[in-house]
Amino acid sequence: MLQQLGHVKHHSLRGAQQAFPSDAPARRRAPVVAARASVTPTEPAPQAPQQQPPAVLLDDSRTQTFMNWARGPASIRFAGVKPSTFAGIRGLAASSDIANDALIVEVPRHSAVVLAPKQRNSCPGMVNDEWWKNAPWFAKMGAMLLWHKRQGSQSPLAPWIAQLPADTGVPLNWSDKQLAALQYPYLVAQVKEQQREWTALYDTLRGSGMAAGAAPPSREEFWWAMGVVRSRTFSGPYIGSTLSDRLRLAGLVAALVVGNTALGLADPQKTLSAAIAVFLFNVLYEVILSRSLKQYAICPLIDLFNHTSAAQSEVSYNYFGDSYSVVASRDFKKGEQVFITYGAQSNDSLMQYYGFAEADNPQDTYVISDVLRWLQGFRPLPPGRVQALQGSSLGAACLSNVAVQRAGFPAEALQALRFLLASDAEAAAGVSAFAKAGSADAEAVLAEALACVVTAELAAAPTTLQEDLAQQAAGSGGGGGGKKGGAGSASAAEAAALSFRIEKKKVLSAVLKNMGG
Repeated sequence: MLQQLGHVKHHSLRGAQQAFPSDAPARRRAPVVAARASVTPTEPAPQAPQQQPPAVLLDDSRTQTFMNWARGPASIRFAGVKPSTFAGIRGLAASSDIANDALIVEVPRHSAVVLAPKQRNSCPGMVNDEWWKNAPWFAKMGAMLLWHKRQGSQSPLAPWIAQLPADTGVPLNWSDKQLAALQYPYLVAQVKEQQREWTALYDTLRGSGMAAGAAPPSREEFWWAMGVVRSRTFSGPYIGSTLSDRLRLAGLVAALVVGNTALGLADPQKTLSAAIAVFLFNVLYEVILSRSLKQYAICPLIDLFNHTSAAQSEVSYNYFGDSYSVVASRDFKKGEQVFITYGAQSNDSLMQYYGFAEADNPQDTYVISDVLRWLQGFRPLPPGRVQALQGSSLGAACLSNVAVQRAGFPAEALQALRFLLASDAEAAAGVSAFAKAGSADAEAVLAEALACVVTAELAAAPTTLQEDLAQQAAGSGGGGGGKKGGAGSASAAEAAALSFRIEKKKVLSAVLKNMGG
């Protein structure tokens, strides 16, 4: 299986955390740092599942040209799906009933944008070899997209390039005010770091990375290309040779065996044994190689599938056909949107790289940037206790950027908090003594502290969950958009931010509910 590549793990981007920009909404309530579990807000009653919006077939000229190309020169096999919009978001709708296990789309490698390990410069005349050698994978693939775009109608991928959205609608391109509307310091900091990283990559390309005589792309063009890459690329084990390559190898080895035997140049048994050894070595070498190296691929038409955690369909590499395919994981009715899964991704990565939040995402977390800040409002900590934590194997960093799930806090954070809240006599045993739950009284104090931390984090937001839900119900914000629609307008960004912060507050509210708050 191939893995969707927009996803990054928490803390994978460099840099320290950053608070909301100065132009964030001014109306803020004072943090309720001394709140108890008995007065914490509870999660609103579950909402009725929303019906999928009806499919609206895309029949504009660019889409028609793309689909004709897919059927013809691209040799893409597909059945039962058509590009459509769902409340303005592009995706794939079932044009007829689709049975479970049916092949939906199959894209040959030659019609995809593929980056293999150690691949030579694929943008001749545009970037130089030195830049290509040192660039990260997504910058290389972004350069490949720009190279194809510059070829215009001469590119074999021109119909696909032409129908890509002009704006990926991701927070990378939002204003500070729009970022502040996320009401989530962790993601704001991640996006700011991403902006710095991509600016540095562009400056390097413009300064020393272009081939002689080639005009550099604009920053907007470069960011667009990398945004397309980060939202549409899948990765998987690297397969260095296809079935046809191996058949040619087997044929060559067989010819050598027959030739040497016929000419009497070698003992037949020894020649055959040597030939088998050579063939098996090549096969085993590639099996081992595939475990350590990755290939990256953007597959036209497959890149139109939208994500849901409930789906089981993934993109697979078909070794025998040297192609990428999607098979239905359940039955689909005509007119229904056909989803795949991008893998286990929280709304942090879905928003950062695709521009949308998934409602009730089971993989979602809430990253509390500074637990110590709220904890010290709950109870003054004994002198030297934080320093003792810093000097331990855990370190105080375990209370920074703490990813909280609906089920609660991670084990390391709980261990650190037990240590910080313990009496001097108990703390003398050291941090390692608090890995497991303590006495009932100690765990009750811990639960009270956790409720205080979560309540304070909720109270620090400019709006409450109930206010956000009311705003969404009133029509001020939609469902958050999606990666295929290119939703880059101010209203689309506001709607995406609204749906995102609703989901984040629902995670914290669920934590309180699970603690009996």
